[in-house]
Amino acid sequence: MSEPIIEIHIDVSELLRLAEAIPGMSRIIYDEMRKAGEESGMLLTGLIAPLTPVNYGLLRSAIQWPLGYESQGNNIDAFRGIVGASEIASPAGTATSIYVDFVENDTSPHWAPINPLKLYAIRKWGDEKAAYALQAHIARHGTKGKHMFEKGWKAGQGKIQEIWQKVPVKAVQQFERIA
Repeated sequence: MSEPIIEIHIDVSELLRLAEAIPGMSRIIYDEMRKAGEESGMLLTGLIAPLTPVNYGLLRSAIQWPLGYESQGNNIDAFRGIVGASEIASPAGTATSIYVDFVENDTSPHWAPINPLKLYAIRKWGDEKAAYALQAHIARHGTKGKHMFEKGWKAGQGKIQEIWQKVPVKAVQQFERIA
């Protein structure tokens, strides 16, 4: 996977104190945190994928929440979630985890590789030779990023906070049902 494009840091220290304070609560807390992590990741994936430009659809399908949350800290006092692109290879052989940064962010003028541009030119204009004009344009002007991760994060940030704020409530409700 590429470097994370979105990193979510959740302070779970109070949730863990709740788990320690009530016997039998830790399994329920961890289960609710896992569910909140999965819901957060699915939400972001669902917000970002539709904003991702489609050539062959590989980049869009590569947007994922691959590892869920990982614990951080000596006593697991935080979770870190990562959203990015996987290692799916394009028909030109470039991994989506590499070119996702070029699609997300603006680029300065550079000499773009011709093979992916040829595939794009064939699909877009039906003419492979148009790729050379596109390559020259990018060399002069760079590219404008789509900022799909940034837009997806802005759209989902409040909802993710709501999801995590409900974890203790759901855990206590679950505990009351089984106690």
